[in-house]
Amino acid sequence: MRKIIVLIVLVVLAILFVQPIRAYRTAQADLTTVRKQLDDARVIKDRAVKERDALGTREMLVREARRRGYIFPGETPFSVSKQ
Repeated sequence: MRKIIVLIVLVVLAILFVQPIRAYRTAQADLTTVRKQLDDARVIKDRAVKERDALGTREMLVREARRRGYIFPGETPFSVSKQ
């Protein structure tokens, strides 16, 4: 009789520990995912900051303006088309 009671208590304890362990493992997986997303966001932010800083230089500003079709005063614009 004593063995059955001990066995029942052990089974109940095991059942009580299953849910917290599952929750812990799920939280660990979520944390890993969020850390990866944070690292990705930091990389994107660093790229954007570098691009912003580079656009502050005259060379990059002129390059971007040319890409968008702007010209300096006194220049003659022309376009090349394929036939």
